Amino acid sequence: MDCGRSMREDAGDLMTPIRWFLAAAVLASTARAAQDDKDRSGADADGPYVFESEGGAWVVKRIVRADAGPEVRGERVQGATPVIDVALPGRDKPLKVRIRPPGEPPASSVPAPERLLALSDIEGEYESLVALLRAGGVVDDDLQWTFGKGHVVFVGDMFDRGLNVTECLWLLYELEARAAAAGGAVHFVLGNHEVMNLTGDLRYVRRKYRKNAELLETKLEDLHSRRTVLGRWLRTRNAIQRIGDELFVHGGISPAVAQAKVPIQELNDALRKALMADSWTKPTEGPLKLVTDGKTGLTWYRGYIQDPIDDKEMDAILAACGVKRVVVGHSVVPEVDFKFGGRVLALDVRHREETSQAAIFEGGAWHRLLPDGKREKLTSPR
Repeated sequence: MDCGRSMREDAGDLMTPIRWFLAAAVLASTARAAQDDKDRSGADADGPYVFESEGGAWVVKRIVRADAGPEVRGERVQGATPVIDVALPGRDKPLKVRIRPPGEPPASSVPAPERLLALSDIEGEYESLVALLRAGGVVDDDLQWTFGKGHVVFVGDMFDRGLNVTECLWLLYELEARAAAAGGAVHFVLGNHEVMNLTGDLRYVRRKYRKNAELLETKLEDLHSRRTVLGRWLRTRNAIQRIGDELFVHGGISPAVAQAKVPIQELNDALRKALMADSWTKPTEGPLKLVTDGKTGLTWYRGYIQDPIDDKEMDAILAACGVKRVVVGHSVVPEVDFKFGGRVLALDVRHREETSQAAIFEGGAWHRLLPDGKREKLTSPR
């Protein structure tokens, strides 16, 4: 008898929808309690959060450090494309960010550039993000774009765990425009933590942001709602990005997703539509489930690193997708490296534990990029 299978079948027979809901609520509450027990952060400098207002205006709210403790500063700005100041850690002068109209969603597939930097799972670690961008020649000391027609791909999970999420988001938002002006590109691929935060699953949000929301007299989920510049921008990003003959996706392409053979444009459109809707309902079928399913979806799949699939299954995935490689984050690895003989490039390292790395494609080959600028060519033995 397969005991594991019998237990799952029994659970499926006995659990009513209400009991499933209660069990999920208990798990979420337990995760939140464990997070809060370790989290000693409090209200601190943050923002700006830019909200749409009537008459084409914007309400800009930020939290600054003052003698009496953190306090809220607000202003109202006019115009379709105002320039706002974003204070960044370790910098005396703010980053100038121009607000942009929504525009068309990014293309799901683009040609391969000669240079490309890929990184993932920064999780609000601003210093690590900037160090890697500088090491790769993407920006200079003044954060000006210096990568020419090169591309940067952030492969998901900027939210949670770290304490400078907002600053990282604004930096990538602004670099996206600066890159485009130079003929390059910045691609922000959504991870499971982006989707969680945008759909009200806030169990991993740091205490800092909960306290900041209280200071701002708003709900935590409203900080990145459709009414905010960053919330709207994030809701129109891709969950899967094809660049040349490589696919960039936070979790991975599971056998179930590959077998469904849904075009990546359709997968991206399904998530965008759901994130822009008035409410979020967990999908039970269709393209949206292929993106967000907790085990096999694009944003959650771990089958390349944890209990990995076999070579035959990996070959079938690549054949179904018509690509030579999948580039992923989400599942932690000791260092950025190839898996499956080069058919997978794994990016998720512990940036906050002095093991920060990225991958850079230049000179026709992928290299491991270290924060000091050193490059180590990646090989792909089977």
